Amino acid sequence: MTRRAAVSMRSASDGASVVQAVTVIMGVVVGLTLLFGFGNVLNLALRLGVPTRVAPLVAPAVDLSILGLLLGTRHLALTGASPEVLRSARRLLIFASVVTLALNVAEPLVASEFGKAAFDAVGPLLLIGWSEVGLACCKRSAQPVLLPWAERPPPDGWAPSPH
Repeated sequence: MTRRAAVSMRSASDGASVVQAVTVIMGVVVGLTLLFGFGNVLNLALRLGVPTRVAPLVAPAVDLSILGLLLGTRHLALTGASPEVLRSARRLLIFASVVTLALNVAEPLVASEFGKAAFDAVGPLLLIGWSEVGLACCKRSAQPVLLPWAERPPPDGWAPSPH
């Protein structure tokens, strides 16, 4: 195995583990936001007079849309989709995240509970952040990284470390 091949294989396996970790973290954030936001959106819906059979359906519909869009854009990014293909999915993802934010903070804002509104904004703001950063992490981590010295001979006195 050449030195260049060893560097490439190691970078690819590191990238795969980073992509997997980012995906798990994104899933956990979406799941926690779904659970956290469920009560907030239910309270808002009931306060607005939405029928009790419909009120519990709003938050999961928005949050599951976000989950589907996160997974879909992740898959597109990892398969090398062009920025044009990703653009519409990212727009809908940001829109759904902003809707989640608005639904979570509306009830405390109406009640003039600004501290609670700020607290309730944490989950949706994390979704908005992950919708941008998570996609970039997956795209970048999926690309093999060759170190600058991988294409030229090692410097004098360099020796690989024994493992």
